[in-house]
Amino acid sequence: MPHYHFLVRTSDQMLDDSDGMHLPNHDAAKDEGNRIVRELKDDGYCPGDAALLIKDETGQTIHSIPF
Repeated sequence: MPHYHFLVRTSDQMLDDSDGMHLPNHDAAKDEGNRIVRELKDDGYCPGDAALLIKDETGQTIHSIPF
């Protein structure tokens, strides 16, 4: 099963997800990324310039979700 990492990028920092998670495919990773963004926004985290980057096991960004 592919391994994905979810990173929060703002203009001045990058918050890395060092553990990542195994998911069946890119679509499942995108769904998980959308869930993470919703949860962070519900918790009040919403810097205007932030995006959640989803990287596959090779380090390639497969999707970016703006906050």
